[in-house]
Amino acid sequence: MFGNGVRKRLGKGLDKVGSLFAITRIPPNVFSALALGIAAAGAFLFHYHHHVLALVFIGAACLWDTIDGGVARAQKKVTKFGYYLEGIIDKWVEVIIYLGFAVSGYALDAFLVISATLMLSFAKPRAAQVVPIGEHDWPAVGERFERLLLLNIGLAVSLFLPTVRIAHVVLPTLTIVFRILFVLILVGGIQRIFYARKIIRLGGLEKMNVLTRDVFAHGQK
Repeated sequence: MFGNGVRKRLGKGLDKVGSLFAITRIPPNVFSALALGIAAAGAFLFHYHHHVLALVFIGAACLWDTIDGGVARAQKKVTKFGYYLEGIIDKWVEVIIYLGFAVSGYALDAFLVISATLMLSFAKPRAAQVVPIGEHDWPAVGERFERLLLLNIGLAVSLFLPTVRIAHVVLPTLTIVFRILFVLILVGGIQRIFYARKIIRLGGLEKMNVLTRDVFAHGQK
């Protein structure tokens, strides 16, 4: 959840970057799709041990979903379909990045992180199939911006510290980063399941909000 604060701080600056890209007049949906190519380039570069360049491309791909929003706003072409498509592309960007790690000796780690991410991502839409949940940010650690921020920090650290000795075991730095990510995302997924349970038992988010307001109002009397 700390990622939301970081993202808000970066938001205005990235909006300005988006405004600069808007001059190219590339349609926002096409601009969003460019993240797939950037992520693929990062995965390719990592596989062939160009780790510094890989970090640049992977970092750019991770920030692209914020920049493309600035492009859409600058071009006054914000649409609901664009918002939907951006979410789909974001998921594919993560898959491509971790595919690059999977074919570069981190197959198990990539599998664990992607598997936990699937559970975290599906928790909210699955709840929406059961009860109305509205437009609402769910509490959960390991959200997309957080996990990609930690991934890029880990990549940067691994450039200077490729391995870490723990007791008598030497592990690649990225392995440790991936295991931390896995635990973080897994905790976030479980957190969302319990939050969904609360919403479903109350019959939806609107009823939960009404109940919360009633309890708060009663406490003020």
